[in-house]
Amino acid sequence: MRRLKLVFEQLTDTSPIEPQEYLGMHREQIEGVLTAKQIYKEQGKKEVEGWVSLIKEGEMRLSSDLDYTYLTPYIHLAIQYHIPYLLVDHDESETNVGLVVAHSRPVDKRSIWLQEENQLS
Repeated sequence: MRRLKLVFEQLTDTSPIEPQEYLGMHREQIEGVLTAKQIYKEQGKKEVEGWVSLIKEGEMRLSSDLDYTYLTPYIHLAIQYHIPYLLVDHDESETNVGLVVAHSRPVDKRSIWLQEENQLS
């Protein structure tokens, strides 16, 4: 009976499951993530600059689905801090992730979302 109860609780758990990859980067490597909506609202530039200033070896990935005009300020930050950047086409899965700043190795970071945004909307 206890085992059945545990299985039922797992099936009825409505908490969102966090994806393990964002624009092709593993969750444990990520310093920070912006949604497409945040990029279009021109939010998070200061935070992204903080993230790229921490990266010694890593990269910035940007969604190729977004208008290049809105991506340009973030690309300039990558160039300024000598961080490689890559425009990623993610046709295989629908996501609203617009930008990822990631280390080349795993890091211990609890929250990767700007302003504690924990769900993909």
